[in-house]
Amino acid sequence: MSNKNSVFQEIIVGLSTRDERIQERVYAQFWGYLMGISTRYFKDRNIAREVVNDSFMKAFRTMYDFRHDAGPEEFQKMFRSWLAKITVRTALDKLRANKTILNYVEEYEEQSITYVGVDQELHVQDILKLLYELPEIQRAVFNLYEIEGYSHDEIAVMLTIPASSSRTYLSRAKNKLRELYKNTLIN
Repeated sequence: MSNKNSVFQEIIVGLSTRDERIQERVYAQFWGYLMGISTRYFKDRNIAREVVNDSFMKAFRTMYDFRHDAGPEEFQKMFRSWLAKITVRTALDKLRANKTILNYVEEYEEQSITYVGVDQELHVQDILKLLYELPEIQRAVFNLYEIEGYSHDEIAVMLTIPASSSRTYLSRAKNKLRELYKNTLIN
């Protein structure tokens, strides 16, 4: 059994016995992963940390009821996905708390699409820098649609905006990212 599988086997046992000490193991195992998700939504690392910690608090309240009868590999995938959803929803709650960013546009605005050839290698930090240049609502919609895989109808419900606004924000985000990327190539 690999070391990674033994960690998840330990978590499974902790959940099945409702051992509260397993919370520390879960926190240590998934903190970096959830921080990666949170930093896609928030440039300010303190806010991102707050979202991650709030996510863990939510998870700890219900994780003992999480289905843990799968093997370590299957459990890992399901548990990571569950924690990611909690983190995304916590990030959206945080964005919603700042109502000023969640205004919406009345009608979908079709944006012209230009394609940018990728000539150089982009690193994660480079991509995050580009994402941080987007307004929060555009960054949230881009993350939800392109990275998390939600539909515009689902995003509309999550952000309490019309689906047409979600489409417009996504289109604007993509155009802005293309523009920012082109500017990084020139500079």
